[in-house]
Amino acid sequence: MAVTLVALPACTAMLLGNNTSSEPPRTQSRNMAQVRGDSTISGAIRAQYSQDADLNAFMIGIRTVSGNVTLTGTVGSYPARDKAASIANGTSGVKSVDNRIVVNTNL
Repeated sequence: MAVTLVALPACTAMLLGNNTSSEPPRTQSRNMAQVRGDSTISGAIRAQYSQDADLNAFMIGIRTVSGNVTLTGTVGSYPARDKAASIANGTSGVKSVDNRIVVNTNL
């Protein structure tokens, strides 16, 4: 019994992570200074949320990459959702905010 293996270039590139595929890279290369800066931004936002009576009860995820902040989680009202975005936008070093927070009025 003979087995024939056929290697397809596109599949090989995809499996080996060669940048010849049409997919965008999944991670962005950042140096340590950028990582520290992003961590500082996330920490500043988290500190403001923890001191805010409308937001401290909710688990809001904060991810910062190159000054671009993504907010996730669930809050109990639209004003709380808007306030979370406003605080993030007003934080030093923030370039943009992608507010993906969901509102559940049953909380």
